[in-house]
Amino acid sequence: MKKVAVCVGLLVVLCLTGCGNVYLWGEALTAAETSTMDAYQAVERAGPEREPDCPAWLRAYLQENFKQWRFFVRAARKDEAWGPRLTGEGAADPPASAGCAACGGGNQP
Repeated sequence: MKKVAVCVGLLVVLCLTGCGNVYLWGEALTAAETSTMDAYQAVERAGPEREPDCPAWLRAYLQENFKQWRFFVRAARKDEAWGPRLTGEGAADPPASAGCAACGGGNQP
């Protein structure tokens, strides 16, 4: 019974504190933005036209890595339009941002 109470208490604490929220600012946010753009460049470098011998699983991994970094930064900035879009991302996805310090002004393809 004690273990159940501890588990319930832990769940209540996690839910009340807003687990899943991202709080970044200053240098931490700049570092996350830079990591996002580095991940985007890795995706671009592994493209089929530049690296035809790159395995498909590696391309998929790099794309997912970029999307996770981008989601993390978007959540921290509370701006769903931040960052570049990958080739093939549909119109349902928000457009690239018009400006940010880490991405050199945005409007990335």
